[in-house]
Amino acid sequence: MSNSFFVRTTTLGVVQEAYWSDPISLAIPYKTTLAELFDEDNRRTFEKTFTSALLEKHKVFCSHVVIVEERLELCFFILSLDQDVWVLAVDYLMELPPDLQERQKHLLFKMIEQVAAMHSRFSLHNSQVVYSHFEQIQKLNNQLVNTQRELQRANKKLEALNLDLNNRLVKDPLTGLVSRYQYRSEMQRVINANPQALGLFAFIDIDAFKHVNDTYGHAVGDEYLVAFSKRLASLPFEKSTIAMRIAGDEFGLYMHELASVDDEIFSSLYRKFEVYVTERPLSTSIGELAISCSVGFAVYNRDTTNLFELIEYADWAMYQAKRGGKHGYRVFDKLLYDQRYSEQ
Repeated sequence: MSNSFFVRTTTLGVVQEAYWSDPISLAIPYKTTLAELFDEDNRRTFEKTFTSALLEKHKVFCSHVVIVEERLELCFFILSLDQDVWVLAVDYLMELPPDLQERQKHLLFKMIEQVAAMHSRFSLHNSQVVYSHFEQIQKLNNQLVNTQRELQRANKKLEALNLDLNNRLVKDPLTGLVSRYQYRSEMQRVINANPQALGLFAFIDIDAFKHVNDTYGHAVGDEYLVAFSKRLASLPFEKSTIAMRIAGDEFGLYMHELASVDDEIFSSLYRKFEVYVTERPLSTSIGELAISCSVGFAVYNRDTTNLFELIEYADWAMYQAKRGGKHGYRVFDKLLYDQRYSEQ
């Protein structure tokens, strides 16, 4: 609970009524004037603010002052009316961030005005009644402060979770490649840098991965995928390449800003893929296992400018490679693609 007190004084600073909240050990009820709370330097600071309030009535003034007994820095809010001066002191305000401080000050200003207006309107000389209202407001105020602090903690946790989630979305947790949640965004990012350039998408499927999983188990299957992904990510292409995991045993490569795309390019790229990825077996905990892949190519800004279509076209071409005997590649052919669907 925060330390605070609320007093009604005369225009000379003589205490008329005092209300305070535990656990503060202030001797407010035993002071005849507020000036007795401060040493000389802090008294001058307080009296300057007190005088400003007297000169400009019906306006709340704020001042940070240290009281003598507790060596406790309090924030004083002072409101001068016709005959009375209302003073609220709280200790927690300086602990809040600047934006929350301003909102809290506004709330406290309104609280003082409401209590003062209530006192003036109904002439409430019974300090217990006033204290009861003040206590209720203080409880609500404490709840608000606690809620704000909980909200700050929750926001920090949310930021950490969002950062972790973003990292998980960008990177596939098993292989470290760009994940299925993010690969289209990554492709679009490089395309946006030069939208008119040619791009090449390769849809890659491991031909016998189900056999590896069924024969040696999922743990070895994961080792197999990790070893394959390391080779895929290290392909020495001249253009910057995005390597991605699309699904379980389906992967992709995208390179942008190609000067031209023709049969020679397709053949050269696939041959490099063979040399660096599939010619040598993959090392696992049960020994070396052979690797074979079927690849489908589709060209951005030639076959389509729609990423969803680009991936679908390359996927279709990859299945043509599988039907042709696996361990090979096919280039997307729009005429064959349209003919196939028109025949269904």
